[in-house]
Parts: sequence; C-alpha cells; structure tokens
Amino acid sequence: MASDADLSAHIQRIIRIHFDPRAGAPYWLERQRALGIDAIAEVRTVGDLARLGVMDAATLGARPVLDFVPLSERRNLVGGVVADTGGTTGRPKRTIFTRNEFHAAFVEPFVRMAAHAGFPRGARWLYVGPSGPHVIGQAAVACAAALGGHQPYAVDFDPRWFRKLPLDSLGRERYLQHLVDQARDVLRTESAEVLFTTPVLLKALAAVMTDGERERIIGVHYGGMRVDPELLLQAQTAWFPKAVHLAGYGNSLFGVCMEAGGASTRHLRYFPHGPRHHVCVAEDGQVWMHRLDPTVLIVNLAERDAGTLASPSPALKQLGFGEGVEDPGPRRGPPGTEPAGIY
Repeated sequence: MASDADLSAHIQRIIRIHFDPRAGAPYWLERQRALGIDAIAEVRTVGDLARLGVMDAATLGARPVLDFVPLSERRNLVGGVVADTGGTTGRPKRTIFTRNEFHAAFVEPFVRMAAHAGFPRGARWLYVGPSGPHVIGQAAVACAAALGGHQPYAVDFDPRWFRKLPLDSLGRERYLQHLVDQARDVLRTESAEVLFTTPVLLKALAAVMTDGERERIIGVHYGGMRVDPELLLQAQTAWFPKAVHLAGYGNSLFGVCMEAGGASTRHLRYFPHGPRHHVCVAEDGQVWMHRLDPTVLIVNLAERDAGTLASPSPALKQLGFGEGVEDPGPRRGPPGTEPAGIY
C-alpha cells in the first residue's frame, strides 16, 4: 500500500502529464479553463482531486477516447487495449490502456491476491463471458497466462443483447441455455479445472454439471458483476468445495478490486492495487472511484453502488492493496431499475 506521500507524488506526476499546456489531454485542458483553476499548482493530494469537480460518466461515451489521452502519451498506445463498459447504466463508455496499464489494472491485482489465497497455478481454465470490446475477456487470457496456464477454453456472449431481451422472456431463457450448453460441451471433452464467469452463469452451470465435473474444479473466479454472499457460500460449500474462490469488483474504466475475506465471513471486501486506482466511500455510502494513469485520468466518478469503507489487513497492505469497499451493491432505485443481466 502506497504511503500518503507516495500517493501524493503519484497524483502530482499524473496531473502534470494531463494538464501540460502544450501536450496535455484535450478534455482536461478544456475542463481546467471551464473551472478557472490551475490544476498543476492546486491539485497535489487525494483531497485536492475535488477541485476538478464531479465527472459526468456520459462524457466518456460521448467524446472520442483520444480526447482523454495527453498528446505526450499517444505514442505509447501501440499494442494497447481499448475497452467498453457493459452498458448497465446506459450508453457504453469507452476508454484505453497501454499494455502496462492494462496489466497493472486487471492482471497484477489478480495475481497478487491469487498468490495470497493459494489460487491454483498451471491449471486449465474455462472462461464463460464476453469478449469483443469488453476488457474482461482479455483479462481472462492474461490472468490465466500469468498463473502458468494456456489460453482458456472460452464461451462468448453478448451482455448488451441479453439486457435488451424482456425479463422472464423465452428469449432470455433460451440465450442463457445456449451459453450453458456450450460450456457443458467444453466440460465433457476438456479437463477444465478453473471456472471464470459471472455469478448468474456459474449458478446455471453448477446446476447441470456432474458430481465428477464439480469435484474437478479447484479454482473459481467471479467477475463481470457483483457476487451475492449467499451464492458465494453455496458455491464454496455445496457446488465446488475443493476450489479456491476469488471475486473481483470494478469495471472497464478503472480496473479490478480484488476480494479478500469472503472465505470466512459473509461480508465481502474488495481492495484496489497500487496508487493508480483509488476508491472512496462517502458518508452516505456512495462509492466513488479515481483512475490515475498517464494515459487516462478519471476522477470523482460516482459508481452506481453503495457500500462501506474497508481497510486491508497488514498482509494485504504489504502486497500493495489500498483502502477499498465492503459489501458494495446497487443503490436502491425505483422498482424495475435494478440490474438484471448476466454481466
């Protein structure tokens, strides 16, 4: 975990890059003029990020992605990763990572927590989730490789199309069954030992797996959406009792916060890794996130979730994990507005 001084030094470096008068990011230079501030002089700590105002998430979907990338950093984008959000809260938002930023955002946190939790290495993975513009598919390949495995067996799906289908419709039921059938075919012919999928699909898949197939699973990684503590407990004790279970929380804009503590408590705690990803929880429970990368700066962006602030254990601090969030979940809205998808 970075010290306050280290975090402030990181913030100052990132601010200098994005607000450089000649080579900064077009969006942030415009934002600075509109706010009437001197960001390089005034934004030096986490608390100072409030001077940049609340960021409108819709802007990330309405403007070209390069508007958020400093001119000085664009030469580093070769081989980088372009990612879209899933569109749960409206029009998808788009962002970009250099290859090193992608690794720091999605691979390094998983690898560090996997080592801490004893997640299996060198295993064969089955990934059931979206590819295309969704960063999670690329993360699945990179995480499996980082733990000594080959490219996962994979079943692809389109979460945006699923979300367009009416609730409780035959179309939804058939699409979900189509995904389960494909995953079952892999499990019948390949010796998959790790499952990486969303909680909804894991539940549907566990219901049709044989006892032998379930016993072969030694690792489960949950991604793409919140895992309910009751579902996690059932997966740990009834479906896949021989597996190490790890969950992630985050999105395509920022990176992943890794879960710790779910194996022994009903409360799930998620922690970001390194100084580039910072999570805040307001007094009303609202979760806010900052992304502090040379390529893209996103600050003061409200998540749709509420939770409580969680501090990492001394062991997790030593691994570079910072303050995170406990039991995040969607804020209550009008009936019918709750997320109802598979990603």
